[in-house]
Amino acid sequence: SKAGMGPYSDPSAKVKITGKDQKAAAEEESEIITPSEPFPTYQTYAFQTEIKRGRFSIVRRCREKVSGKTLAAKIIPYWQEDKQTVLLEYQVLRKLHHTNIAQLKGAYVSPRHLVLIQEMCVGPELLHSLALRTSYSEVEVRDYLWQILSAIEYLHAHGILHLDLRSENMIITEPNLLKLLDFGNAQFYTQDKVITMDKCTDYVETMAPELLTEQGALPQTDIWSVGITAFIMLSANYPVSSDVACEFLRTTRKGKVKLTRCYAGLSGGAVSFLQSTLCANPWGRPSASECLQSPWLQETGLDNRQQALVTFPTTKLRNFLTEREKKRGLLCSKYGLMIAQ
Repeated sequence: SKAGMGPYSDPSAKVKITGKDQKAAAEEESEIITPSEPFPTYQTYAFQTEIKRGRFSIVRRCREKVSGKTLAAKIIPYWQEDKQTVLLEYQVLRKLHHTNIAQLKGAYVSPRHLVLIQEMCVGPELLHSLALRTSYSEVEVRDYLWQILSAIEYLHAHGILHLDLRSENMIITEPNLLKLLDFGNAQFYTQDKVITMDKCTDYVETMAPELLTEQGALPQTDIWSVGITAFIMLSANYPVSSDVACEFLRTTRKGKVKLTRCYAGLSGGAVSFLQSTLCANPWGRPSASECLQSPWLQETGLDNRQQALVTFPTTKLRNFLTEREKKRGLLCSKYGLMIAQ
């Protein structure tokens, strides 16, 4: 089996949300384990240094006082009128137990903040983990894609769309285990529900065409994002270069995903994977389960060894990441944020 590739991990212990009145909490345990929203928790965690700052939240290192365990606290400010929208991330995370998804350990809400306590995932972002090497092969790309798709298959089986599957939201921990983070855009999905996105149009290059139209998000929307991540790993470039939504949409509708931007020497399986996941029509894309069953991700033996012989130097990828960091810095300036060092 592949490292970190499930099927699924054993269920973690249920998240227990405690309140100020511990005696009352014990009497109503069933309501406390799976509440509709987190209860306030006081003096349980010691908050430490800032790890990351985003447009909608801050992540800090924290320590559970009783056990001394190091965890990560995602702190999300909100206005009362936005409370239910913000709580959706908690409602999604509390249902998830998978090897490749950062595990929720606890949560609490104050009148102005939601705090999500999650396992500490230490390691570089996905693309940075590749860029730290002198070169990498198609086999390594396949292994990471398998882990991503394993998590996505699990999410979709539970009626959840992630909708922000950028490589920045994927951490590689030891030993080479991928963890999917940041469910701030996640939504519960039903076929009669139209899901539109209005707060992430700053990343047009990674957005599926249906998010830029009235069509709304589907499970196949996450598959497009997987295709984008795969394309970047196999090219150190975006398949479509445009920061302008209308130009991006026009180009993708014409099917002008430029595979010529990819590294030389890709296998036919890799090319087929990119073509299918980056199909402009969402109904033409495979499901996560179908991706996992694709010949390319199932290859072993001789084909596996042959693909390992073709390696991609990381100079181009490092340049790509430098340019992406510049854009991230501009966005932080635009929204009055600072990039945490």
